[in-house]
Amino acid sequence: MYLHRLELRAIGPYPDLVTIDFAALAASGVFLLEGPTGSGKSTIIDAVVFALYGGLAGSDASSDRLHSQHADPVVEPFVELVFETGAGVFRVRRTPQYDRPKQRGTGTVKQQASVQLFRLAAPTDVAGEPMSSRIPEVGVEIARIVGLDRAQFLQTVVLPQGEFARFLRSPGEDRRKLLQSLFGTQVYDRTADELAARRRAVQAEVEGADDRVRDALARFAQAAGLADADESVVPGTVASLRATADAAGAARAAAAAAATAATEHERSVTARAAALDRRAALLRRQALLDDDAPQIEQARAAVATAERAARVAAVADGLDAATVRADDTAAAAARLRDQHALLAADAGQVVRRRDTLTDALSDVRHVVAVEAEADARRTAIAETTATASRLTDDLAALDTALEARPTERARIVEAARTASTTAADADAAAHEVARVQSLRADLAARDGAEHRVADAERIVADARRRATEALDAERSLRERRIAGLAGELGAALTPGDPCPVCGSTVHPSVAAPQDDHPTIQAVESAGDATRLADQQLADAAADLAVERAEHLRLVAVVGAVDAVALDAMSVAADERVRAAHDAAALVLDHERERTAHDTATRALERERNDLDARRTVLVTTAAADAERLEADLRSVHEAIDRLGALLDGDDTSDSDSAPVSLRAAVDELDGRLTVLRAVAEADDRAAAAARARDERSAEVARVLDEQAFPDVDAARAGLLEPDTVARFRSSISAAEAERAVVRAGLDDPAVVQAADDDPEQLDLPAAQAERVRATAELDEATRLAVTAAHRAEAVEQCATEVDRTVRARQETSARSRAVVRLADVANGVASVNPTGITLGTYVLMRRFEDVVAAANDRLRGMLAGRFTLETSDERESGSRSRRTGLALAVHDHTTDTIRDPRSLSGGETFTVSLCLALGLADVVQAEAGGVSLGTLFVDEGFGTLDPETLDDVIGQLSRLTAGGRQVGIVSHVEELKQRIPERIAVRRTPAGGSQVTTTV
Repeated sequence: MYLHRLELRAIGPYPDLVTIDFAALAASGVFLLEGPTGSGKSTIIDAVVFALYGGLAGSDASSDRLHSQHADPVVEPFVELVFETGAGVFRVRRTPQYDRPKQRGTGTVKQQASVQLFRLAAPTDVAGEPMSSRIPEVGVEIARIVGLDRAQFLQTVVLPQGEFARFLRSPGEDRRKLLQSLFGTQVYDRTADELAARRRAVQAEVEGADDRVRDALARFAQAAGLADADESVVPGTVASLRATADAAGAARAAAAAAATAATEHERSVTARAAALDRRAALLRRQALLDDDAPQIEQARAAVATAERAARVAAVADGLDAATVRADDTAAAAARLRDQHALLAADAGQVVRRRDTLTDALSDVRHVVAVEAEADARRTAIAETTATASRLTDDLAALDTALEARPTERARIVEAARTASTTAADADAAAHEVARVQSLRADLAARDGAEHRVADAERIVADARRRATEALDAERSLRERRIAGLAGELGAALTPGDPCPVCGSTVHPSVAAPQDDHPTIQAVESAGDATRLADQQLADAAADLAVERAEHLRLVAVVGAVDAVALDAMSVAADERVRAAHDAAALVLDHERERTAHDTATRALERERNDLDARRTVLVTTAAADAERLEADLRSVHEAIDRLGALLDGDDTSDSDSAPVSLRAAVDELDGRLTVLRAVAEADDRAAAAARARDERSAEVARVLDEQAFPDVDAARAGLLEPDTVARFRSSISAAEAERAVVRAGLDDPAVVQAADDDPEQLDLPAAQAERVRATAELDEATRLAVTAAHRAEAVEQCATEVDRTVRARQETSARSRAVVRLADVANGVASVNPTGITLGTYVLMRRFEDVVAAANDRLRGMLAGRFTLETSDERESGSRSRRTGLALAVHDHTTDTIRDPRSLSGGETFTVSLCLALGLADVVQAEAGGVSLGTLFVDEGFGTLDPETLDDVIGQLSRLTAGGRQVGIVSHVEELKQRIPERIAVRRTPAGGSQVTTTV
């Protein structure tokens, strides 16, 4: 991942906009981020981490430090970062949560954090494609794009102050937690926990299997009637109880056969006795039927004669009714003809006249309505013609108004064009106003910069003077100490001791120390004072360079412009803005006027078109209606002529005048048609009644012949009353039913066989006693057999359950052994895992060995190859925690001893921990799928290194840039400023904030 550009505002000590071009800074591979302590160097790294992950770099840093206390409360704080990965170029913009003033009233309101993520076509793309503006989604997308989470990013890209030195000195348990979060090895700990849970589960299953075997044996003993039982007695007990059950079953079968025979004998004796009794009863009923047979036959003959006579009487009654109806309808038809003077016309003439009138009226009936509507239609045509004439006059007036509209519109458009030309100068006028305001601010800033340069020059002069005085004082002390060194050595000599200079044990003239001889502590204090003065001089010189550069920039920007010229330029620019603003308002007014004019014109055109369409429709409609009215009136006259001819040719008509209207002719013919229809219908009814009478007469003759009666009177003489017929039929049915029952009973095989039985030989009480005895013996045998069978079945079921539970216990034991051993190995149980190292720790140990190996590759090129790191699976000294396998020691090759990392000096600690951090970054990068890490920040204490070690460290960091990586060093060490030309200088401002100057 490569950083291209960082922008921030109102963040930390930076109240104003800060822009850092990392791409330009990292052209040589290494750049320096320097400034006094507390000026805000680490805030820039915090801004990078915040832009990507919404948090800060330091683990103990508070997010409250994000919003600048030096910025205007209304200014929105934000961080915007443009970066590039293998997935493309992206821009992320975040704002932290902060309190802003309320828009109305007093007080503040909390503004929630926000984020926006864009995909860019190139680092210079200012728009980009929006990807998301939701904080959770952006967090997931950033982790996917970068390939690292925040913890991995802080160990591979940003190495904040004190973090990797803490990693070097931390105990193994803390180191395990960090490595676990970096490499994501929690899955192995969860695997070990899952195996432990499964071990407990399978142990519970084994115990449960044992319990189920004991329960099955207890149930077996209870079913078999034993006091106790084990697995060995189960087969024998089952076989013994099964044999007992089989013997009881055989005894039950024999008793059942005997009981069945006794029951069958009892049933046979009972049935034969009942058959004898039934045969005697049937014979008595048969004798009674034979006595009543003559009376039944007489009744049957009378009923048959009555049924034949009833059929003849029904047909004869129909003939009488038909004769009466024929006479009535003939008389009614004669009266109707006489009433309407139609006695001379036969039925065919009446029908033909009726049909002729029906057809004629159906042809002209629809024309009656046309005749009735003729006057109303003439009036409507006249009104339509008048309306069309009025619309023609209105249309001419609208044409005159429309001809005058274009001239008025041209006047409005010309006025709008003139105002638009004046308003087009608005942007240029606004830019001029902004330029004048910027020049005024730059002019004020130039004057302020002049004062700051003068102040900085005075501070540099004072710092240079103090540095010279401190150097002179240190040089004087060192010269005096060298001059009095013989006295110091002489004071330390004792008689007999060898001289440290010549080695002689004889000291003829020992030098005495001077009274004002300086001590080594005094010389070292003077040296510290000199270095402090030099540092203050360097800081003051850097501040002076920054102020001079800013002053020169402002002078070049302002040029020869003074306050008077700026006032004149401001007045002219404001006048241009006012004129453009007024013209813009006129443009809007003219545009609204033109729009209203066009709208009115279109309304007039629509009105004119609507009137023309209406006039055309009315004219066309009036002409068409007049033509249709003329045709309809011709149809009416033709219909009157046809109906008049029919009226003249009708013999029954009493009128000689022609009809005055079609309605009158139709009404006259409708009346005549009604009379003809009534006469025709009366003739039809009389003819139908005559035909029905003839048909009934023929039917009576046929039925008399079929029923064998000479005439109707003879048939009616054979009729019987309904009650008599019902009584005869009931007697006949009862006799026939009784005879059928008797005949069926006597034909029953049992009754037929009973004729040969002797009643005295059928002993029913003896048969019943034998059946009772056999049934009692069967009940006892059944009870014994059922009891034995139930016990045998219960014992067999219990034996099956015992066998199943034993097999299940064996399978559970076999399956659990592998799970228990695997869980004990993964959780470091000493009986199977002598090392006591868990699975998760073992995986971390292998990763940690890779980290240490990568760190040693760099450490061999530093500190003259004196130190290497070694891992151990033993507890660290002074630690009471469990063995983690992640203990770390330092091998000092100079003394060939193993040292605790906490015994290293400050510079040694920095060098070793830096190598360890770089090695950890390499391994994390590889574990993250080979993520390309193009940018690295190192924020540590370079001030603890001597020049030689500093060269080694800078060399190692420079080698990181061989593959195109950018390395940013955060430090205030003066020597690094001389070694690294590309740098970001952070300086405090008099207002309390900080500003950034970039040197490329």
